[in-house]
This record gives sequence, structure tokens and C-alpha cells, in this order.
Amino acid sequence: MDRFFFAGANARIAAVGFGDPEAPPLVMIHGMRDHGLGFSELIDPLAHHFYVLAADLRGHGHSEKTGTYTMVQFVADVAALFEFKGIDQAILVGHSLGGHIAQRFAASFPERVSRLVLLDGMGPPGIDTTPENLNARFREGVATVLTVTGERRQIPDEQEAIRRLRANNPKLSESLAGLVVEEGTEPHPDGGVRWRWESAVNMIWHTFSQAETESLLPTITCPVLIVTGEDGLSYWTAMQPRYNDPVFYQQELERRANLFPNASHQVIPGAGHMLHYDQPKLVLDALKAFLMGESKSA
Repeated sequence: MDRFFFAGANARIAAVGFGDPEAPPLVMIHGMRDHGLGFSELIDPLAHHFYVLAADLRGHGHSEKTGTYTMVQFVADVAALFEFKGIDQAILVGHSLGGHIAQRFAASFPERVSRLVLLDGMGPPGIDTTPENLNARFREGVATVLTVTGERRQIPDEQEAIRRLRANNPKLSESLAGLVVEEGTEPHPDGGVRWRWESAVNMIWHTFSQAETESLLPTITCPVLIVTGEDGLSYWTAMQPRYNDPVFYQQELERRANLFPNASHQVIPGAGHMLHYDQPKLVLDALKAFLMGESKSA
């Protein structure tokens, strides 16, 4: 593993690189509250074939906490990584928030993305663009910004952080949980540990429009793989009970896949939103089949 730092958009961004730097580059973009090494169970096997790069998004992991978080900043950080490493074109793999970032990067810089993988990276089902709902969403954003304090909760120790992480992700292996906590926490000033993630990152959801993103998807002409979990709907239902409509959820997945000129969709059995935590081997199988035409993980 090669850990390095580079200058993003007025932020110091941390990243790791695995594999041969002369191999085809593959850039992985994690989701909210995670960090680059959260992909570890996918990275190690993929690094036999690709030069795998995984940055910690600003406000996460070892990257700088900047206090403000917008979509244009996150996309600019990815562009800065490409420039720092001299990458002309790469495969992009994005999970959740990382999927949104990857879509916007691919739409803005289509010549720089050879293939795109979205791991439950399309957002919640449905788009409501009525003035009432747009204003309600904007008011939520104002409240988010006003209530950000920068404080991060104290956790007694790393073992308690692991316990909480696995309670929220029951299928997460003990070994990966330990790595996620080791890399994702730091000492708290008053003892114990705290997550490196800064809650102000939540403002990102109020800095871009899902409707705008969808309008750009037809311009992404590279091959696209959309991967969702068999139990993915439960994640959105827990956030908003109104999302609990399995038929509509499936219709939305199909509708969104069809917005891309060249996309396929695969469902991972026994996985929820955190696919790479729940079923890393099956996710790896899907990635290798899409990227290299392999049907089984090595």
C-alpha cells in the first residue's frame, strides 16, 4: 500500500494506491461515513489487474475537514487526483455518495472514464420536483448548515466503535470492521476515540439536484454497471417510510438504468446498501465479470 496526499480543491486529500502503477488505473470513491480502505476486500484482488486508487473524501478519513462540502468540490478533488497521478483515463467505481460523484465526473469529463460502476449509487427512488418539495428540501439544507457544530461524539474505545459498526452492519466481517475503525477513528481530546468523519459533510445533499444529474446520464456513453443489493430498499425505507414500495423501487431502478446509453444492472443476493461490507466476494465477482469478463473471483 502506498499512502499519499495531494492538493484537492483547497483541501489536503489523502489516498492509497495498490498494485502496479503501470497497470490500467481504477479509481474507487467511497460513500458517506466510510473511507478509501473500506473497499479493502475488493481492492486487494483487483490490484492484481489494475492500479487501484482510493481517496478519502474531504471530511472523511485522513483527508482535511473543510467545513463546507459541495458536489463541485468533490468532483474537483477527483479531477485533482487524475492530474496528480497523470491519469488520462480510468475506470471509476463509486459507492453511495461516491456513485453520485462518479456520475457527475463521468458526465463532465466523459473522455476520462472508460467504464463506470455504481454500487447503490443512484440515490433514493423517485424524483419530486414540485415547488413545495424543492423548498422543503432547501429548508432542510438551511437547517443542516445552521446546526453544524464540528463536534464529534466521544466513543469509549476502538472495541466499542467496532461493536457499534457491526451492530449497524451485521454482515460486516470482524477483520474488515477492525480495519474500518482503525483507519476511520482518531483519539478524542477527552479520551477514547471519535470518528474522523465530519457531520458537516451532510450539506452535500443540498448542493446538487438529482433531477439535474439524471438529465446528464444520457451523455455518459461508456459501459456502466449498476449494482444494487437484494435488500437495498430497506436502507431507503429506514430513512423515509414513504419509500417502502417494492414495485416502485424496481421500476425506478429500471428507469434509471435506461437513462444510460450502455448500462446493465446486477442484484447482489443477501446484500443491502453497504454491498462491499455485506457480500464483498459477490460484489467482486460482479466487478471482475464487468471489467475483465471473469465469472468467479480469484
